[in-house]
Amino acid sequence: MAGGLSKEVERKGFGRRRELMSLALIGLAVFGGWYAFTAFLQTPTPFFVVSSGSMIPALEVGDIILVNGGQRVDSLEIGEIIVFTLPTNPTGDRVIVHRVNGIIGLDGEVGLKTKGDNNPSIDGWTVREREFIGKVILRIPAIGWLAIWLAPPLNYYAVFLIVLLILAVEYGFGRRRDTSEYEEIETTGE
Repeated sequence: MAGGLSKEVERKGFGRRRELMSLALIGLAVFGGWYAFTAFLQTPTPFFVVSSGSMIPALEVGDIILVNGGQRVDSLEIGEIIVFTLPTNPTGDRVIVHRVNGIIGLDGEVGLKTKGDNNPSIDGWTVREREFIGKVILRIPAIGWLAIWLAPPLNYYAVFLIVLLILAVEYGFGRRRDTSEYEEIETTGE
């Protein structure tokens, strides 16, 4: 009966390796997909979540937008929705999504006047090539609410709790179950 026990242990070990391999393949697919999007759309950040109502009704708060960064400012047309860093913010960490309202020549380069569809007036800045991130090419409604709700630091706590839960299920509860199964195998064979 000891031979049956070792085969059972070996089979369970193979199942665990297969589960880990599946998780590794899922992780590879996610990171590979992200890399493919960034390479194809020519931007390090191809997805954004709409977090203000300035573009209602075209874009709602919580929508996810897909951005093509492979275009230049001089190829844009009036009416297109673009993503750019706020020109008046020296750190460049504030991202705006507005519609191109005008195209002007500015010191030998093209500048864009923008306006949010839901705003009463044209923006007081001019977007240049250095602030331009990309043109919006796709809107996915409402899915971005999860990202808004799980803004830092809440998202770190959520990820930590999920990892703990996975570890508890995999190593805590799973070992007790496996141990009792082995004891049953040993006791039935005597």
